Amino acid sequence: MAYTRSKTRRRPSRNTRAGQQPAGSPHPIILTVTWLLTGLSGILLLPAAPILLTGMAIARTSAKRPDLSGQDAWKQPVPASPKERRQDKSWRRIRAWFTPCASRLNPTNPILPAIAAGAALAALPVHAKWGEPWAFLQFAATIPLIAAWPATPQTGPIHCGPRPVTWAKKQASRILICAGIGLTAGIGLWVVTGNPYLPITPIGLLAPLPMLAAWKASRRQYHADRQAARMLNDWLAGMDKPPVDRPPTGLDGTITGPYGEIVARLTVSQATVWQDKKIRDQFRIPATRQGRDIAFSLDGADNLHVIVNIAPLQPPDPNRLIADKTSLTCYANMETARLCNNYNATGGKSQLQQVGTRDNQPACWVWRMDGGSADSDWEMIRRDWLRGSTAGELGDWGTLIGIRMIVDPGLDHAWLYTEPLDTIQFDEPKATKQHCRAFSSRTDGDTHAYLKLAVQSQQDMALWEDALSGGKLEPPMQIIYDRRIGADRLTSRDGMWALEQTPMSIPTKGGWQATDYMKTDLRAAFGDSTIADIVGMRNRGKWFTRYMQFIQSVPANNPATPTQLRQLTGDGLAERTLAQVIISRGFAHLLKHAAYVDLPRQCAADNTGWTMWRTDIQLTGGDTGMDARKAAPRLQSMLGCDMLLWDWHDAASVTLWAGDQCPADPDMWDTVRDQRDALRLRLDEAWSAAKLLAPDGRGVTTVNIRPWQGRLTRLDFHMPAGFDRDMLTGRLDTFLPAAGYAYGRPLVNDTADPSMFSLLVCEGSPLPDKAPLDLHLVKPGDSRLPFAVKDDGSIAWFDPASDPHLLASGTTGSGKSSVSVSLVLAALTAGWQVLVTDPSKGANDFKPLADKLAAFEPSLEGCYALFQYAYREMRRRVQLVADHGGGDWSTLPADIRPPRMLIFCDEFNSLLQKDKAKLDNPNDDPDVANEITLAAWRNGLRASIGLWVSKLLTQARSAGITLLLGAQQLNAGDLDLLPNASTAKGMLARVFLGVGQPQGNVSQANVREVNRLHRQATASGGMPKGRGVYERLGRGVDMVQCFWPGKGDELNRYGPFPGMEPVDLTPFMPAPPELTGLTEQSMIAGVEQTGPVVVDESDAQWVI
Repeated sequence: MAYTRSKTRRRPSRNTRAGQQPAGSPHPIILTVTWLLTGLSGILLLPAAPILLTGMAIARTSAKRPDLSGQDAWKQPVPASPKERRQDKSWRRIRAWFTPCASRLNPTNPILPAIAAGAALAALPVHAKWGEPWAFLQFAATIPLIAAWPATPQTGPIHCGPRPVTWAKKQASRILICAGIGLTAGIGLWVVTGNPYLPITPIGLLAPLPMLAAWKASRRQYHADRQAARMLNDWLAGMDKPPVDRPPTGLDGTITGPYGEIVARLTVSQATVWQDKKIRDQFRIPATRQGRDIAFSLDGADNLHVIVNIAPLQPPDPNRLIADKTSLTCYANMETARLCNNYNATGGKSQLQQVGTRDNQPACWVWRMDGGSADSDWEMIRRDWLRGSTAGELGDWGTLIGIRMIVDPGLDHAWLYTEPLDTIQFDEPKATKQHCRAFSSRTDGDTHAYLKLAVQSQQDMALWEDALSGGKLEPPMQIIYDRRIGADRLTSRDGMWALEQTPMSIPTKGGWQATDYMKTDLRAAFGDSTIADIVGMRNRGKWFTRYMQFIQSVPANNPATPTQLRQLTGDGLAERTLAQVIISRGFAHLLKHAAYVDLPRQCAADNTGWTMWRTDIQLTGGDTGMDARKAAPRLQSMLGCDMLLWDWHDAASVTLWAGDQCPADPDMWDTVRDQRDALRLRLDEAWSAAKLLAPDGRGVTTVNIRPWQGRLTRLDFHMPAGFDRDMLTGRLDTFLPAAGYAYGRPLVNDTADPSMFSLLVCEGSPLPDKAPLDLHLVKPGDSRLPFAVKDDGSIAWFDPASDPHLLASGTTGSGKSSVSVSLVLAALTAGWQVLVTDPSKGANDFKPLADKLAAFEPSLEGCYALFQYAYREMRRRVQLVADHGGGDWSTLPADIRPPRMLIFCDEFNSLLQKDKAKLDNPNDDPDVANEITLAAWRNGLRASIGLWVSKLLTQARSAGITLLLGAQQLNAGDLDLLPNASTAKGMLARVFLGVGQPQGNVSQANVREVNRLHRQATASGGMPKGRGVYERLGRGVDMVQCFWPGKGDELNRYGPFPGMEPVDLTPFMPAPPELTGLTEQSMIAGVEQTGPVVVDESDAQWVI
């Protein structure tokens, strides 16, 4: 294949073209020739305008842009040398010709008549020299020449032009007047001179005169725009890297402030890009060198323009700054840009409305933002831009310029002012329109009050921001100050503490509810407040989920403010609100979810010194009653109360009772119904605490609570199926303390319903610590003997008609002798025949009464004689009854009926004990032999006494003979030593004093109950002297406090008693044993008979 050279001319390569000199533009030569010809024509008074117009058109058409060797930041060619700058300037100037023709020749432009007037003036010399045709040519060419005349060319990417001025309708009348004057003057000149161009001149000069101010304003605007554009172009020219992908192209709308501020509109390719902090920082480098700062703001929704704000680095005095709208606009835009850069937002331009003055100078403005993301998120502005920080670039809005901003609670504008607020005079008609009535309707017409409240709201919001910064919760959307209840209404009765209650709305963002805020501990964030808690807010029986109430102590840290329910008495609004806070806080901290707590009510009567709060509670978040019951011990501790009572309505709804006690006295309660309900709940809860619950969850329920005799209260309960009396009795030790009682005694079921169980209870011991003997209770001939006070305050009587005989036993020092002495004194007063014996201690307690007794035998053989006599007397009386037709002692005729007989034998258990010691006598020692004989003799006496006592116990009742046996604490088998023991023991009522083993001292059926009563007494302070249990035959036991008759010579104060013949027991004395050798009589008697009377000191003193 053959290759041939192309016949077409090869284009020179780029490198070849780069080495050649560029062809010059011909327009300078054309301009030179044009100006020479124009000047020559002017000298000759020829029409010069057509020559200049034609030359400029040719030069503009032929002008070529010079090749520039420099590059700007966007890689566009720029002059790099003075020569290139001159060439570039010349090219720009010629290319600027004819550009403004369209606007200047627009009929709506008031400059057109002026152009015509100028053209007419330019045609006058030509008309005078060469006549009308040449003058018309001059006139016709001058009009487009003037319209095509360019402004000074600008360098850089940013260009600006004069603002077009159009005819103003409001100046129409003035324009017509001026035009008429000009027309009149022109016609006159025409008539005088005959020149047809003269009438045009006055009209063209005078008609636009009313628009002169607009022209001047446009001219000032143009010069301001040029200055701002030149400044920005210079800064752009000095940048190595472009701040944006495409440079700005135009600038207009420049306004300047008195302190060097510049605000202008910049034409850009994409407005949002100019909100980038990097762009601002790049412009700030050259601006700072000139002592200026710069920022950019969005121009509303316009994406092709931004607002450029340039101001001195050092702002003027705040009062001067706020007095000028332009200065304030500029610095406000700059502050907005700074905060938007800090918080990744975009900000729009400022819109200001003056609403207040100080010393006739603007001092307060309503500020709105036009454009940007911040304009739609005033919550962010309030939350992030006004945090109380003064840390320079990171500080709050206005900290760098000394202007205070308050975001209006309506969240659509802000208030700008300088302190002090009180010195500002507001234009109330204008300012009130800017109020948010939803925030406060009480401040209508008072902007000072409104802004102070807004300032407080802003400060409060900042506190909430800090308080909730550690969690995910948003601060309240609005604080409802109009519904705030202040300390003047929430002050305690004693004036020692107060509260403040403020409703708040919850932000919809995040889906939070009031219960979420309740679980936050706010006390530290609010100045270590004693009280700083969120509680729910009622809505017609239901609960708001988007509203809540904040309750804080006043002052914040007040140690006098109670923090426990037991410290909180009274029923004022302050006390009720504080109780609500304490209960709500407890549930919020101990359960998984917070609970809605209604305003509690005090159930205690005024000035009673105790407290019981009742409130309705709604559990939330799936929490149930079982969850609350599990947390009850911790909840009780946290609430600072001694008891919690629950009245469950359903799984999540409960009425809670919380207080320090639950008294049985109705006068202690606000209403009787409160007392009844609380006591019922307390008792039901106590049975639950005693673990008495059926498998299906049912428990013992309280049927009735009623006052009983003395200090006792009767409780009637219903037992669910599967429960019996023994189960409940066995849990009394747990039930009674849980129910708040120290004393309890079960009663025999006196109803036909076997599921009923009754108790007598008392909060303390119902018995007195000491009960003096009162013999006025006894009348001669009485068959019953008083000896003690029972738990219901009634007298405990020993009645042989139902209880033939009585055993009084007890521990040492328990006061058992007082029972015997009291019964003996009562029997003497009633006219009974009383015989007393004590072979063990000598009956020392009765020696002061020995001369009043029918028999007093302190020795064993005397005891033997006394019981032998008693046995024979019983036989005699039985025979006497038989001789008189049968029956019993009480049926005998009064004239022959012997008196009732009371036989008292003390230390009876020792009396029954035989001497079982065996003595060996291998040496036939007479003394040892005598001891052996005496021991056998005494044992024989004891056996006889035991036999007679047994017979008396079983047979003496019908003969009017009663045994009163005294003994130390018996063991279980001590009374079995009696002959026919089982029958004999069945004839004994029992009094057992002190705390000891009840076996042997009471019947086996009551041992368990006596043990419980002893534990109960020990737990509630012990058993004082004379305290014990009284068991009647075939019945339960009663706790009694025995009478105290006194001791020693104090017994002499009783009497006188009915006369009673002493009994001669000599015939009944046993024969002494036959002894070996000489033996003292005292060896036989076994009791020393000499010496003064000594009273047993074991029962000498009662300890209360």
